[in-house]
Amino acid sequence: MNLSKVVAVGIACLGQFFFLQPLYPLASPPARSKHVEARLFSEVDAFKPGEAFTVALRLTMDPGWHTYWMNPGDSGAATTVEWELPPGFQAGPLQWPVPELLLTPPLASYGYEKEVWILAQIQPPAHWTGGPARLGARMRWVECALQCIPGHAEVSLELPASPTQAVLDPGLAVGFAEARARLPSPPPEGWQSRFRMEGGKLILEVHAQERWDLKDSDRIRFFPLSGGIIRNAGSQLWSVHGSTLLIQMEPDSQLLAGALPQNLSGVLAIEREGKRSGWRIEAPRWAPSPSGGKPGAPSRALWVSVLGAFVGGLLLNLMPCVLPVLSLKVLHIVESSRDQPRRALLHGLSFAGGVLLSFWVLAFLLLVLRGLGKQLGWGFQLQSPGFVASMTFLFLAISLNLFGVFEIGAGLGRLEERVESLQGLAQSFVGGVLAALVASPCTAPFMGAAVGIALHQGILVNLLIFTGLGLGMAFPLTFLSAFPRLLHWLPKPGPWMETFKQLLGFPMLGATLWLLWLYGQLRGNEGLFRLLVSLWILSFALWVYGRFGHPGRSYLIRLSARLLLLAAVITSYGYATTGFLTEVSKPAENSPAQGGAGLTAIPFSRARLQELRSKGVPVFVDFRAAWCLTCQVNERIALENPEVQRRFRELGIVWMVADWTNPNEEISQMLAQFGRSGVPFYLLYGPDPSLPPEVLPELLTPGIVLQALDKLAAQWSRSRGSTVAAQGKISPPQDPNALATPEAKAVPGNAP
Repeated sequence: MNLSKVVAVGIACLGQFFFLQPLYPLASPPARSKHVEARLFSEVDAFKPGEAFTVALRLTMDPGWHTYWMNPGDSGAATTVEWELPPGFQAGPLQWPVPELLLTPPLASYGYEKEVWILAQIQPPAHWTGGPARLGARMRWVECALQCIPGHAEVSLELPASPTQAVLDPGLAVGFAEARARLPSPPPEGWQSRFRMEGGKLILEVHAQERWDLKDSDRIRFFPLSGGIIRNAGSQLWSVHGSTLLIQMEPDSQLLAGALPQNLSGVLAIEREGKRSGWRIEAPRWAPSPSGGKPGAPSRALWVSVLGAFVGGLLLNLMPCVLPVLSLKVLHIVESSRDQPRRALLHGLSFAGGVLLSFWVLAFLLLVLRGLGKQLGWGFQLQSPGFVASMTFLFLAISLNLFGVFEIGAGLGRLEERVESLQGLAQSFVGGVLAALVASPCTAPFMGAAVGIALHQGILVNLLIFTGLGLGMAFPLTFLSAFPRLLHWLPKPGPWMETFKQLLGFPMLGATLWLLWLYGQLRGNEGLFRLLVSLWILSFALWVYGRFGHPGRSYLIRLSARLLLLAAVITSYGYATTGFLTEVSKPAENSPAQGGAGLTAIPFSRARLQELRSKGVPVFVDFRAAWCLTCQVNERIALENPEVQRRFRELGIVWMVADWTNPNEEISQMLAQFGRSGVPFYLLYGPDPSLPPEVLPELLTPGIVLQALDKLAAQWSRSRGSTVAAQGKISPPQDPNALATPEAKAVPGNAP
């Protein structure tokens, strides 16, 4: 090689050294812990004051070692950064790439292997005159392989200011482009996400505008932004239904023990043929939708729910608190149809209008209170001692009116016809309002699921279902008013109507006794005594009003009787509800129940339920309330049946009572997770904690309960290696998917 070539090569090498060697001219020197190297890079060679630019924190791990994502999962800790910036400079939030699932059975973590670029935006002040700016960061992380070691580093670089524009560094353009490609993208236009708890599973739905094009070999995983949401090592089953992607996840024990969050935030990662993509997900909470499709899309199932509400409204007319008021309105229609048959229909429609308005007001009140964070459902007002006392006063007044102790027209079922503002159709409208009011303590079959769906959906679904409930309640009277000839078999109006009216006072008196018992459940014996004294005072005042308040007396006597009645109502109600003389004791909540055959039921507790399920103990959860008539009927007829309780003992099933008589946030949250807002509600958990419970119907018979118990025993005995032991105890199967429904047999969500 001649001298000229040697010189040329030397010059080239020197040029490479001086001009090309600093490939990252404004990068921090590497700072290394035992197994991780950290560096800070800037995407620009110089920054323009007031114009944001991007920097990257790069961690390079030794083979076999990893660091952690913002939610580290079951172990480890997220990498943290403490910025050291010049005055006026601000750093934006860290931008994390899509994480990897790091399995270490039985645990799982979220993090990165080999290398990770964490981006951040730096915003310089608009008026910067300080020359070059020093950007520094103190980083802390946990580096893990078979063992975990805390790591830390301090990195910094200096960046000059440019008066015109920020100058991009071409040497780092590729690195920053690849780092941005690994960030989760915002959801595409038209995507809608939501989640729910159903059957003990956390279900995430992602609706796209177009059909999902996914293969069985694709690997899909949802990474929540915060811990305590899902079992990180649990399987994720996914399935595609047209434009809807469903992901079924196992909830974490912390989620089951606490309140369900209003929103589920995380990253949806999909890996296909070695290429990974991720999208940010913000999914609001919702209840199991009757439509089963996109939000707000009415379907056949929705109308089935409306029909269920209609049937529930029909059955409300048979409740002892409603039947007397309804019967009085029927008698009123009989009287009206004798002279004006067409006007009878108007009375029926006015009555229906009053019922519908009342149910709409109740629905609106429930939505508003739930929007304020209150976990309320149908019958929530009966958890208030003040409301129960008010209804007791009302029912006793109706009973005494029906017995003829005092007269205000025809009682609260027929307001005083002499009052001009309530004459004619207005009287029927108020009758509908009162009928709905006295129906509020009652819960009919078929109502629970429908009302539960309504309270967890939008305003439209809520309005449809509560309208169905109101139409069902108003239908019998409206139908009879449209066809008054159907009532011609009744005798002509006469003395028999007064006798019948007095007879109707007894079911109202029975409803009053039931409310007294309920008040005792809410306030204890002393509270019950106070209410009895108050009712005695009210009864005396109403008797005085009936004797001395009618038009045959002088004005002064009538006024005195009315003032006495007003004073009696105010003082007796205050004495019963406020306890201004002494503090009224409240009975213990969730006390153990005793079955008819001596089977003791333990009080409900999420922690206790999870403990029993983790041990493989079958559990029957009985959601009830003292004010729920259907609950009392189910308990007496079905749950206290000797054969049912014998079967409970044979199968080793624990009977757990969730008593919702008094407000209980834990029970309300549990009901909400299953899309319910009222009682009764029954769950039968098998020994395998990974399987969802069986939901029993609202109206129970011994046969229904025994069939569910036999089905549970038969299913487990058919599972792999499972037998029913000689003592009748259930032996858990080896295959946790033995009872999986066909819908759950979806493609397993492999770790991306």
